[in-house]
Amino acid sequence: MRITNSMLTAQTLRDLQSNYAAMAKAQEQVSSGKRLNRPSDGPADTQAAIKLNQSLASMAQYLRNVGTAQGYTSAAETALSSAGDAIQRLKELSLQAANDTLSASDRQGILEEVQQLSDQLVSLANAKNGDDYLFSGQKTSTAPYASATGAYQGDGNPIGARISQGVTLQVNVTADTAFGPALAAASALAADLGAGNKPQAATIAGLDDALTAALNARTRIGAIDNRLTDAQTFLTDTQQTSTAQLSTLQDADLPTVITEATTRQTTYQAAISVNAKILQKTLVDEL
Repeated sequence: MRITNSMLTAQTLRDLQSNYAAMAKAQEQVSSGKRLNRPSDGPADTQAAIKLNQSLASMAQYLRNVGTAQGYTSAAETALSSAGDAIQRLKELSLQAANDTLSASDRQGILEEVQQLSDQLVSLANAKNGDDYLFSGQKTSTAPYASATGAYQGDGNPIGARISQGVTLQVNVTADTAFGPALAAASALAADLGAGNKPQAATIAGLDDALTAALNARTRIGAIDNRLTDAQTFLTDTQQTSTAQLSTLQDADLPTVITEATTRQTTYQAAISVNAKILQKTLVDEL
């Protein structure tokens, strides 16, 4: 078969285009730092990279959820710790007021501190995390208590944090269980003292129950916080592993691709030079 000038020209152009495409791909990898810049660069690896990116996005959201929940548990722990101290002081005052040697005026002085502690408990029950009340259940815009003798105004619904695929952790306790017994006991103690009487046995027992309720709530918050910390550690470790896997899949080996880009450029330029001479000579022969 006779090789014509047009055939030689067409083949030369195809070879040059192929060399140029290889050079351009290598240069793109150098400039982007990525081995995968489009699906055609590696369909299977691209699909794996997409899944890893989706997984990393989910993990980032779970970590944000954990961080938000930890903000709640930290604020709740502070409020419950202070509540425990206040209840303990109420218990001490109740035992002091039970002393037969105290007069009615002495008990009146104790009553004033009891009332201050009652107000403190209301304030702690109404503690906020940002703009949300901590202990109102899902009624986060409503204060749990208007006063020490008022009814609980929140609800008993859980607040959940999704910390992993298919896992939602309840992160709240409600004021009716954590603070309600303390407020009831403080009100009973105030009533006893206001009448000039010693605290009743039921009042002192109520303070014991209140201390237990606050401790149980604090223990629950502590357990939730431990669970959140474990989840955060697991997510962080998994995130680091997945990030490394993604880098292996899609990041270019820069020393290698720089060398390849340089080689491709040299090859392309040489091909242009050589083929230009060949095509020029062939054209002369045709004439």
